[in-house]
Amino acid sequence: MITLKVMPDAGAAYVVTATTRDIAKWERTNRGASFAKLQSDMHATDLYVIAYLAASRQGLFTGTQAEFAETCDLDVLDDEDDGPDPTQPAASAGT
Repeated sequence: MITLKVMPDAGAAYVVTATTRDIAKWERTNRGASFAKLQSDMHATDLYVIAYLAASRQGLFTGTQAEFAETCDLDVLDDEDDGPDPTQPAASAGT
């Protein structure tokens, strides 16, 4: 869904992926929030909440949401830039 690099002030950076569970929880707790709106108009404050939910659920962060926002920087990772495409184009019949 959304892959983020979390860079805490203290400690090593880590990658967290927010899944549908995290997005759904964010939608339930933020009036009028929707994944479609997030995709078309992404706000850093929303990313912090979603990253916090994902990192907490996965046991990567144990503090409060406010502590997460105050001590961590985020970088949104583009899923398309994760490396070379593992699928290979089909070989043409003439080669």
